Amino acid sequence: MRLLVLGDSRLLAWTAGRLSPPGTEIVGVASLDDAMRALVETPPDAAIVNLPSSRVAWRDFQRLCVSRVPPVPVLYVSTALTSAEEAGLESAAGYAALLRAPARPGEMESAIETLFAAAREARASG
Repeated sequence: MRLLVLGDSRLLAWTAGRLSPPGTEIVGVASLDDAMRALVETPPDAAIVNLPSSRVAWRDFQRLCVSRVPPVPVLYVSTALTSAEEAGLESAAGYAALLRAPARPGEMESAIETLFAAAREARASG
């Protein structure tokens, strides 16, 4: 599996790597442009995005994830936002789970397990 991690800190990529299934390739990028390019050039199986505290137009990123074959499930992580709707993500646009950071014990592990389950399901049906 290939996991795209978008965030300006290496901590999220490190954490995702520790909690991902063995053999997962972690591709860390620091900008939305780099993430969009990676989605087109070498689509990952799943993505984790660290959302900034201010509202940013992530709809294009989410739409691109959903348009891939198979679709790329995304876990959004935010310290300020509490819902996907508040982040400007429409639940009808595909898998867009939001995890509030800092996560309580076990929440990040559970969210990543759910993310990879969605990626396996997408690969099986796509």
